[in-house]
Amino acid sequence: MNKTFYHIPVLLNEVLMNLNLKEDSIIVDATCGEGGHAEGILKMIPHGKLICLDRNQEILQKARERLSAFSNVSFCRVSFINIGEVVKEENVKPDGILADLGISMYHYQAVNKGFSYMDSDSLDMRLDSDLEISASMVINSFGEKKIADILFKYGEEYESRKIANAIVRARPINSARELADLILKVKKNKKRSKIHPATKTFQALRIFVNKELENLESFIPVAVDNLKENGRLLIISYHSLEDRLVKHTFRRLSEEGKGFVYTKKPIIPDEEEIKNNRSARSARMRIFVKTV
Repeated sequence: MNKTFYHIPVLLNEVLMNLNLKEDSIIVDATCGEGGHAEGILKMIPHGKLICLDRNQEILQKARERLSAFSNVSFCRVSFINIGEVVKEENVKPDGILADLGISMYHYQAVNKGFSYMDSDSLDMRLDSDLEISASMVINSFGEKKIADILFKYGEEYESRKIANAIVRARPINSARELADLILKVKKNKKRSKIHPATKTFQALRIFVNKELENLESFIPVAVDNLKENGRLLIISYHSLEDRLVKHTFRRLSEEGKGFVYTKKPIIPDEEEIKNNRSARSARMRIFVKTV
């Protein structure tokens, strides 16, 4: 991989504006990735502090390299669900917390990960190699009904039963390309779509393997609890399952008196950003302000 390439941060200007940054702000980038948002934040908080979290060691190292010119940043190799422990150890109350739920281009380009439909070497999909279950284990060892349930619940794939049946019949399936080709055959007579026929299946497997929705549900209330009064939590999501969870959890926290939902409607990229960065097209940012 070209080491000079970095993932382009989504909604960067909107993030910087809505974090309400001051020169001495304390911010947590809970999903630092390659440090795109972090770099923009650090330029605006010369007397503040930024704490960067990411559970992938290789990506966190890329962020360290990108942000090496800054002295007011620290790095923790942990999942964002551990944010409470991190801020306690750092002995801070953040003014703002950012979580960008998108998958870094690093994962799509990494060898033997299976995030790309063209990957002929692996069917892994783990964002962290320490996780126990891989996509290959799901596809090659789970029962047909369980696979169908995963595809429907986490991918909203309405042909989940057909796909699951085809998977079980074709096993073993050893690569992402094999799986994508199989799904193409199942959906060969369907009307052309703007998305690849395997998109929903791959999304479902990735979400299940990495426990993305469960982790997000755990993260949000802990993040809000650890914010300073009037602090802001910004979450960028990329599909309806995530956005729905964020929306409903923010509403519940508001009803519990923890604060208020700052965004009546999600903030979305403008046409210019989408033109320059196609991965931004489905981004939705919601903001919660803590008041107690």
